[in-house]
Amino acid sequence: MMKNTSIDISDKRESIRSETLKLRENLSLSERGERSRKITSQVVEWIQNRNKLEDNSIPTVMVYLSMNSEVRTEKLIDCFIKQGRRIIAPEVDTENTHLIPRLLQNLETDLEKHDYGMLQPKKACPIIPHDEIALIIVPGIAFDSKGYRLGYGKGFYDRFLPTCHNAITIGIAFQAQIVENTFPQSWDVPVQHIFTENGMV
Repeated sequence: MMKNTSIDISDKRESIRSETLKLRENLSLSERGERSRKITSQVVEWIQNRNKLEDNSIPTVMVYLSMNSEVRTEKLIDCFIKQGRRIIAPEVDTENTHLIPRLLQNLETDLEKHDYGMLQPKKACPIIPHDEIALIIVPGIAFDSKGYRLGYGKGFYDRFLPTCHNAITIGIAFQAQIVENTFPQSWDVPVQHIFTENGMV
């Protein structure tokens, strides 16, 4: 009897997602903190060098608000604010299964907790047109060397990224999250660059 290929790939993807998430969660708080700082330094340095080469200030940056065992983004956001960049964070619209990019003007008053557990902008925060976003920092559970990623399986970023035609996309992850193959599907959208604590993949 012929094996159902789509089910087989789905099982492989779920296995990679589960195993890689465990590796990430097994990192101690101090390890995640230190590696997150290294990743922040790598990304900031890369952007600064790119600005010098291409005279592109990357004025508007969308950054996910980290939760649980994800690469921490607080220091990255702080660096971008100090550099004078506009900071956008995604509101996760679970009813319509898409992301809404909203401007953060005050990190102390503009955020609320989503049912999924992460912080997100309040609905009072201005929505930013997708074509104004110059850089998107993308989360993920697993990444491969071609830029494909496995997230939590809801497809929010795969639907969102194709609508941001002017944006550079960067995935950030711990080295333990880099896998040989994520078995990408037709709807998966790769990021252009990936950074770990060891540098650009």
